[in-house]
Amino acid sequence: MADSAPSSPPPVVHPDDVGAGLLGLDADWRVRWCNARAAERIGLAPSRLVGRALGELLDAPDLRERLEPALLERGAAHSPGIALSSGGGSGGASGGGGGGVAEVWVLRASDNGVAQRGDALLATLIDATAHGALERELERLRDQLASSEKARDRLGEMRRVLTESEAPPKVIGSAPALLRALDQIGRVAPTDATVLIHGETGTGKDLVARMIHAQSGRAAQAFIAVNCAALPESLIESELFGHERGSFTGADRQRLGKFELADAGTLFLDEIAELSMAAQAKLLRVLQNGAFERVGGAETIRVDVRLVAATHRDLARQVERGRFREDLFYRLNVFRIEIPPLRERREDLRALVEFLHERHARQLARPALPVSERSMRRVLAYRWPGNIRELDNAVERATLLAEGPELEIELPDAPTPGSQGGHGSAGSPGALGAAPGPTIPRDALLDLTSEQLQRLQIMHALETTGYKVFGEGGAAQKLGVNPQTLLSRMDKFEIPRPRRMRAAGNEE
Repeated sequence: MADSAPSSPPPVVHPDDVGAGLLGLDADWRVRWCNARAAERIGLAPSRLVGRALGELLDAPDLRERLEPALLERGAAHSPGIALSSGGGSGGASGGGGGGVAEVWVLRASDNGVAQRGDALLATLIDATAHGALERELERLRDQLASSEKARDRLGEMRRVLTESEAPPKVIGSAPALLRALDQIGRVAPTDATVLIHGETGTGKDLVARMIHAQSGRAAQAFIAVNCAALPESLIESELFGHERGSFTGADRQRLGKFELADAGTLFLDEIAELSMAAQAKLLRVLQNGAFERVGGAETIRVDVRLVAATHRDLARQVERGRFREDLFYRLNVFRIEIPPLRERREDLRALVEFLHERHARQLARPALPVSERSMRRVLAYRWPGNIRELDNAVERATLLAEGPELEIELPDAPTPGSQGGHGSAGSPGALGAAPGPTIPRDALLDLTSEQLQRLQIMHALETTGYKVFGEGGAAQKLGVNPQTLLSRMDKFEIPRPRRMRAAGNEE
């Protein structure tokens, strides 16, 4: 005869084999069964416990009201130090024993192997006196776990850094403005001086920061990069300084901040002008004393970190406007490096295009082609408001679309035969996929990742709308997304924002 499958698995542990008092509860927090230890702790015979509310038995009528919110949120709730009166509250005759102080835990029945079929909840009574020693042991184990997590976090960050830095930073070009910046990098890198890198969006400030680290005495240690503009203001302090377990909703374990992960190495704070005034104050203290506290913590942590900061904003003007601390500005402005925009490096454009095209050809498994002279004239005539990042995007797109014997680079603002220039209207060859421009080869599409396809889709929408993000007929409407969502995705894929938008936002 075939066995019928039970509606739920049987308990894997017998209740009386557990040292704590156990009570199975229904959805109304009424007792369905109990083990011998629970009856002993409450002081009533098991038959007199069944059917009664847990709060009534423990002489704590508000117990459910106090514990249910945490139970619903986390699946477990805890009430310390409930005094057990012999006889189970107002319940009557004693079954022998009872009294003392207990800690009460209430768990979802599905989350353990002791609950019986039909139980909604499982209540556990633990002797608070004996539990004190257990709590101290648990705290010791937590300390060991925190040390292990710290080592794990550092190991994970070091692995990420090693993966990203397999190839040393490489700078292409010989323009005088670039050579001046390289000379400054060579002078300051071997020291521990704080460095402030200033340059327009897309000029390669992160590459300069990595060069400084690679040429320093800390090169064998971690290089930790943080984009302050990409972090919500509420998370900036936790990201930089870490947080303790339970310091806010969702902080289920201790987490190390970037300063701790960068200890003995270099911390790169990109777009530092986006830090809140509160975070600026904490950052100033770290620069002055090398000390800070994690969010929700009282322990002072000391670190040895070399700080490199970058911004596209004029920090002196931000200080005048009250948006940046003057004392922090002076701390950061020890050694300033100006990164030239691409329009001041026109003699480097050909070498940059060839370098970027060869790199993208390898990554996309496409053929490396010579750049057409027509395209090179367009590249030299264009102002490149997005600098290296915009050039990189344009070359990547051209590499993906290439079909002829030469590489053709279409630019939204560069005039082409049969067009009147402009910002890449829907009928211009600068619009990705718009007639009469090139179409994407089917086999090339099959080789792309979802992120590469999404990036191309965004660039297409921007070009066909004249780089208009907001409003009627804008790229956000064309893609069916919120404009702020589109801007976040542009930042994620390093697609430069239109220059007029940056100016309107007082970002220059």
